[in-house]
Amino acid sequence: MKHYDPLRIEWDCRRGMLELDKVIMPFYKQHFEQLSEHKKAIFVRLLACSDLQLFSWFFNHGEIADPQLADMVQEIQQKLNLTH
Repeated sequence: MKHYDPLRIEWDCRRGMLELDKVIMPFYKQHFEQLSEHKKAIFVRLLACSDLQLFSWFFNHGEIADPQLADMVQEIQQKLNLTH
């Protein structure tokens, strides 16, 4: 079981775009603790992506080559009611 540094993750959740801050931080605060260890690792990997990639995925439904990241984006969208 990997230990995740909550301060590091919270820092990584702070993005350069207001739109992303309204998605990523609320998901982290409301849902991260309930995720499986596997999904926590995927979320942390998602945080390593650029703001432009994340914006494209969350708001423009851009193609995501990695199926695990695609599933995580979809889960975040569903939990925060972002799906259209």
